[in-house]
Parts: sequence; C-alpha cells; structure tokens
Amino acid sequence: MKKHVLFHLTWLISLLLVIVLIGQARATPDDDTRLHLPVVARDAIFFTTNIPAYGIVFINSAETRSDAQQLANAQITGAKWDRWPMYWNRIEQTQGQFSWAYQDEATIADMAAGFQINAILLGTPPFYTTGIATQSELPADEMTFSPIAHGFRRINAATPLGLYTPTFTDGTDIPGPGKQINPTNVWARFVHTAVNRYKPGGVIAQAQNWPAGVGITHWEMWNEPDLSFFWDGTVADYARLLKVGYAAAKQADAAAQILFGGLANDGGHLTYYDDVLDIYDSDPLAGQFAYFHDILATHNYFYAWRTWYHVFRAKNSQTAHGLNKPIWLNESGVPAWNDYPGPTWEPTSPYRATMNESADFAIQNAFYATYAGATAIFHFQLYDGCGNQPGGTDFPPHNGELCGLPQYPICAGDAFGLYRNPTDAACFRQHPQPETPRPVMTAYQVLTTYFHDVEPYWRLRPGGSNPADGPQEWIAFYQPQTGDRIVGMWARVGTAQTAVIPATSTTALLVYPDGMTNIITPTNGVYSIPLPAATNLSAPWDPTLHAIGGRPVILIEQDPH
Repeated sequence: MKKHVLFHLTWLISLLLVIVLIGQARATPDDDTRLHLPVVARDAIFFTTNIPAYGIVFINSAETRSDAQQLANAQITGAKWDRWPMYWNRIEQTQGQFSWAYQDEATIADMAAGFQINAILLGTPPFYTTGIATQSELPADEMTFSPIAHGFRRINAATPLGLYTPTFTDGTDIPGPGKQINPTNVWARFVHTAVNRYKPGGVIAQAQNWPAGVGITHWEMWNEPDLSFFWDGTVADYARLLKVGYAAAKQADAAAQILFGGLANDGGHLTYYDDVLDIYDSDPLAGQFAYFHDILATHNYFYAWRTWYHVFRAKNSQTAHGLNKPIWLNESGVPAWNDYPGPTWEPTSPYRATMNESADFAIQNAFYATYAGATAIFHFQLYDGCGNQPGGTDFPPHNGELCGLPQYPICAGDAFGLYRNPTDAACFRQHPQPETPRPVMTAYQVLTTYFHDVEPYWRLRPGGSNPADGPQEWIAFYQPQTGDRIVGMWARVGTAQTAVIPATSTTALLVYPDGMTNIITPTNGVYSIPLPAATNLSAPWDPTLHAIGGRPVILIEQDPH
C-alpha cells in the first residue's frame, strides 16, 4: 500500500513538472534549446501498431542490384522497408519505349527477401524537358541519390512537357472507372505504367505468381523538390506534378499510397510544404482527393534535434490546412569521418561524426521523430555506396597525404552505411574490413528490437535551473502491448550528467547503443543513471553547438496505471 501511494505521489510530481514546462516552453523556431511538450493522456492516444516502421535507403536498387549477402545483411537489421528510385530517364530512353529489366530484378529480389518498397519516381528524359536540356546524362554506373546530390544532372530535374495537359483523355484530372491516360501528359503515362506494372496483382505480380497484397504499394512523387538539384520548376509546377501523379497512380491502383516527395529542409525553403498546400486550398478537387497525397515525406541529417523540428513543423502545416496525414522521415543519417572513406584526418569535418556519434544520432533521431509524430524512419543507407560522390570514386585508405594529387581529385567520401562497402562496390572499394557492420548498425538493431509499437508519452529537459532548457533530454513513450514505459535519455551539453528519474517499477532494463543491457533497481524510488557528455562539434554554422547529444541510454520498465 505504501509503495502504491509513493508511486502516485512521484508520478503526480512528474506530471506537475510537465505542466510547468509547457508553460515555460519558448517559441523561437530556430532555437535548438526550446521545448514543446504536447502532453496527451496515454489512454487518449489512439494506438496503432508498428509505429515507428523501419526502413533503409538503398538496400537494393535498379542501378546496383543487391546480391544475397547484401539482402541478408539488410534482413538482420530488422528493417521492413527499402527505399530506392525508379529513374524515368533510364526507363524511357526512347520516346514511348519503356525498359524495366533492372527495376523488375530489384523489385522481385526485395519482395523475395520480405521487404516492402518505398519507390521514388523521378528524372525527366531529355526529350521531355522544359528546362535545361543541354547538360550530360547521369551515367548508368553513377550511384548517386543523396542529400547533396553531387552528379545529379539538372536535366533530370526539368519539369516534364505536357504536365499541364489533362491527366485523362476526357479532359479531367479525376480518376474513375474505365478512364484512359492522356498520352500527351507523359508524366501521367509514366506513373500509370509504373504503378500498373508493380502493384499487387499487377503485371509483375501475375508473372511471379505473387500472393494477394504483394507488390509495390507506396509511391513517392519525386525527391527533394525543395532543392534545385532535383527540381528546377516552380512550387506550382511541383504541385501540378504531384496532383497528376496522384491521379494517374490511383487510376492504376486505387489502394496505392502516394508520398509527397521527401523534403530536404536545407535549401532555404522551409515553407515548401505550406506553399504547395496553399495552392491546393484553391483547387476544387483537393478536398475530394486528400490534397493529392496520402503521406508527407521529410528528411534530416546530422543535427538530431532538427528531426523533431521538421516533423513538428510538418504536422503543424497539416493542421493549418485541416489535414492529418502520416509523416515519414524517409532519409536520415550521419556520415562517419573516422572510418574509410574518411576524411580520417579531419576530426571536425563539417556535418560528420565519429562512428559512435553516428550510432548515438540513430537513437536520438528515432526518439525525436517518433515523439513529434513520424510513423516511419529510414536510415540513409545500408552500405556507403558512393555517398555524395560520382560513380567510380575510389582511393586507398590514407591520412590526407593523397589529397591534392592529380590522380585523386576526390580524396574523401561519405561513410553513411550501416555496413562498409564490399570490394566490388561502385565506389570506395578498399576498406581493410569490407562489408562489415559499423556501430550504427548495432544501434539500428537496438531500435528495431526495443523501440516499436509505441505512443508518445512525455518529454522533459531537466538537470538545470531552467526546467524548459536543462542540459538533459528525456523523451518517453508507452508501449501498450507490454505495459512498458520506454524513456530515451542523453546529455545535450559537453559535460556529463546524471539522470535522476522516478521509478514506476521495482526494476528497469537499461539498453545502450552498442546493444549492451543492464538491469537496475531504484533507490528511494528513483533511478540514477549516468549520461556521458556530448562530444560532436561539427556544425559549421555554430562551433559551440552539440548537434548530436551524448551517448543515449534507453530505460524500459513496467508502468502500472
């Protein structure tokens, strides 16, 4: 009885602290120390399983089909989704003629391995461009699909011809039984053909004798349209592209889920989603057709807190337009500087981290994103691939001595991978331990093992004089299937902290990014948990900012109520 009373007293104190913090939360959009605490009673949250869903970018792709080892490595991560592009310009290389062989192979392999696919449709063929059409084509061996997009030619970003002609031959953009795609709207034709080919029950499903429901169900309309690297049209042009793609895809498969092209959020156009929604506010078809998308995709790299910020902003944008759609963080990650392809000689390399810091980011990223409302999280990427470098980029391991030599115009790369590249990769083929996992892979497994089927619970920043801006980050979730409370905790600053958190049970499990676990018991009703100092100082805009917090700890315990 005394324990029961003590529990309720400590929990009441915690709730009161949350209420105080809500009142003290600041509202400056770019202030990384501000706190928003949309606390909702646990029982009032509608519970949906598989939140967050986990995916990886480039488990497979049409350009570099995966072998059995790569698919097996992906399976053991616990990911269920693969995200890769279907480049229109590589499929329709002659007007009206489609070549799907490589896309077929990658799709069939993914389905056989048990992965669902987030397929991205993008890349205008040169004979359909309305913008720049003089630059060279993207080489077939150039495995480049990245946040910076080195090597991605603007010819592939050009707005397609015929985009503003009606989607269907009856002169409308309204899908319906028996309607035919307008052949002059070449984007509509491509989308309809792709969806019809790969949907459950489609051309490939029938040829492979797949059971009902197996096929590609999620289609992303372009990638990072807020970056001119990927899209050289106006916001209105992208709004039209998304609307046409939505109508054409739904005509092929009424159950298809359409993703708004993943937003880069770093091109100086943070209002891009709002601007497209503003255009749709004046479209008489928008309300009837879900504002022409079912899911909003967004991206974030390196700065852990901004994951929360971008998802939070997107949710606010939806609310302002009367919408409530899933949000997917379908690109995120941090490249490691202290592993080949480097730069191993540059510890403050901008936007990079140590291998351990990259693993810490993965945990923090998932907790921030899910608390803000994201329902899926994708890591960029399974292997290093070519990162942000042109296909064929390669050099031996070195400590900077090769930089400046004419035979090595590029002397460092981007170690994004959960795994290091194999020796037959398109780039960075000379790692002394090829095709082995990095610490971030273990951290990813920690997430897929422990952090799933959760509801946002509460968030605190204790440890200092300002309870809304303390040096610690605590983000809590409830797992209804187990009755567990799951709390991610880390230091936000460059000094070690101790989290003193009220217990809700007699024991708790601690889980670390390296997969190690420890069972602890409370003392006087609280757990005291060391939180290592944050160490990353690689934000070029602020050399004092710890863009990645210190090594996180996940606390899991029963939460009776």
